[in-house]
Amino acid sequence: MHYLFIDESGELGLHERSSEFFLIAALCTENLKALEKRVWKEKAKLINDGWPKDVEIKGTSIWGSPHNPRIPEKISAKREDIIGEILQSICAGPNKVHYSIAKKKHLSSHIMKAEYGIAYNFLCGTLLCRAYAKHFAGPLEIVVDQRSKETHSKMKFDGYVETRLVGDCCHELDLTISHAESHDVPGLQAVDFLSWALFRRYESGESKFSDLLKNNVGYCDDWYSTKK
Repeated sequence: MHYLFIDESGELGLHERSSEFFLIAALCTENLKALEKRVWKEKAKLINDGWPKDVEIKGTSIWGSPHNPRIPEKISAKREDIIGEILQSICAGPNKVHYSIAKKKHLSSHIMKAEYGIAYNFLCGTLLCRAYAKHFAGPLEIVVDQRSKETHSKMKFDGYVETRLVGDCCHELDLTISHAESHDVPGLQAVDFLSWALFRRYESGESKFSDLLKNNVGYCDDWYSTKK
């Protein structure tokens, strides 16, 4: 069984203060228990150091910890090392991250102007289909962050992705698609960190975190990221 956990960074709006890029990351593992144990271990370290239990541990929350007075200074002072250790822990197993990166201004206008969420469904479905044959052909369990602001609706997303996998990839084996809160699912917590690190590379031009993932990157579906 291949387990896929999907998260996104950036957003698909085109207003003046919108992000320049939009990224969808899919973390794939066949050893779910090992991944969960590594995530729990890294979270336990932070909680033991005084991380507030009601503050979700995410890439953005650790990076922004100097601005949260409830987070101990000893954590915020070494935030870069902490994030690096978490990324390396996630990548320690035979896990792969596949991602779609889009420079939004170059995406087709009919995609960007379509009903809300259509662009997300298209980019995500295309990523999964292009990575499928080489990386995760076989029984699939897909989990998407419940709080994704970009999914069209659960039924339309699920039906679209299933149709693409069956129609484009000839998928015939088990397939389940579910939506969950990230704080309940270690796999979603893990892909959040990967998505955050990869997005910083494109949106901020800062690659020290994404460089830690280079041996675990599977398929990159690039939509004009280098086009001016």
